[in-house]
Amino acid sequence: MIPIRGTGVRCCDGVSRREFLRLGGLGAAGLMLPDMLRAQARGSGFGTAKRCILLFMSGGPPQQDTWDLKPDAPTPEARGEFRPIRTSVPGIEICEHFPLLARQADKYAIVRSVTHDSNIHTVGAHAMLTGNPLPRAAAGEIGASSTDFPHYGAVLSRLRPSRRMPTFVALPQYQRNTDGTPWPGQGGGFLGALCDPLQVSAEYEKHKNDPRAYENRPFRTPSLALPEGVTAERFHARRRLLEAMEDTLRQADREASQGLLDQYRARAFDLLSSPDTQRAFDLEREPASLRDRYGRHLFGQGCLLARRLAEAGVPLVTVYWHPDGTSAAPSWDTHEDNYYHLKTHLMAPCDRGFSALLEDLHQRGMLEDTLVVWMGEFGRTPQINKAGGRDHWGMCQSIVLAGGGIRGGQVYGRSDRSAAYPVENPVSPGDVGATIYFLLGIPPNAEIVDQTGRPHPLVRGEPLRALL
Repeated sequence: MIPIRGTGVRCCDGVSRREFLRLGGLGAAGLMLPDMLRAQARGSGFGTAKRCILLFMSGGPPQQDTWDLKPDAPTPEARGEFRPIRTSVPGIEICEHFPLLARQADKYAIVRSVTHDSNIHTVGAHAMLTGNPLPRAAAGEIGASSTDFPHYGAVLSRLRPSRRMPTFVALPQYQRNTDGTPWPGQGGGFLGALCDPLQVSAEYEKHKNDPRAYENRPFRTPSLALPEGVTAERFHARRRLLEAMEDTLRQADREASQGLLDQYRARAFDLLSSPDTQRAFDLEREPASLRDRYGRHLFGQGCLLARRLAEAGVPLVTVYWHPDGTSAAPSWDTHEDNYYHLKTHLMAPCDRGFSALLEDLHQRGMLEDTLVVWMGEFGRTPQINKAGGRDHWGMCQSIVLAGGGIRGGQVYGRSDRSAAYPVENPVSPGDVGATIYFLLGIPPNAEIVDQTGRPHPLVRGEPLRALL
């Protein structure tokens, strides 16, 4: 293991953090020159990605109805109602309700053999968002804890904090349980609240005359807006930050000392007062035609905002799938009327937003060094239940990787005839995490130290080198 340690901690050879050579973005992480050279020698693709956009399909999308259709499955339920269509890459087929994504298959790789052993939303989400199993028992849905592993973005916040922009942004909202507690794996975990993301609550306003209308509602980022009646001058004078980041500060107040609160306030002030940050979050600067191309819904506009943030220098943005008030299906958790909700509420905005993001990044020359990851917390059952839905299924799911060193136009792994179990090249969440870290230039076999000084492996997995 390569140790990545915090300020003041000395390694076994007695060399302090300040004595380490600074190399690229990993100097602050505590990697010495031989370690870095060995890491780079591991193969092509190391450090190719300068930034990452993670699209998290909360609820668990059905693999057999999206990226891994089984028209020859032994049962009608496994075959499903949707038909596969050809893509721009010969031999690769995906669902008919992803027509725009089908045209861009040369830009992404499909992994059809991701597997873990949990059918619980929160446990699966922690595994996929951190690359690690939840470090505590969970018989049901469970809230976040300071003992959880950190999100990929939280690790970047510790190892390579951005100086002029937030390092880690989450939008439009955290995923939460019915009791309001956030799912584990979305924040800093054992790295502490300072590594939590900047949460941007983006939502649509109610239409004054037609409550059913939503296409032209403005996309807002209220957490970055000054309170009404507070001028910029007054804001700078008073440094009023608690209101703008009250959720984060309340968490910090519970977890940490006044010194930590002061750091939060300073960081929030810098973000709120920075012209670069304000410009990056201003979607009105984009042409209406491009906003239309992404789709005038939370997911589409979230993808566009993620591109703007990545372009402005934010290293990692997570876009969580979240209902925008226009859909009866709250997420990809299709326990009822699976095909109806997929066809009517879920797949069209996903197809539009994801495909626009890939195309936009490509046209701007950003796709080569921007890693895009599409995934959920698990897949869904090959059976259809009595309510016409598919239930949770951790044993097999499909994810998609693009850009940042990923070689597009390929499929990795294979599931069985019902898309129920991997039969070729099974991929663990640790392998997914190792691939993300590897492409971002962080050795996956490194260790990171929690707030008590205890070391933890970043992930227990190997990069998917066949995709690079």
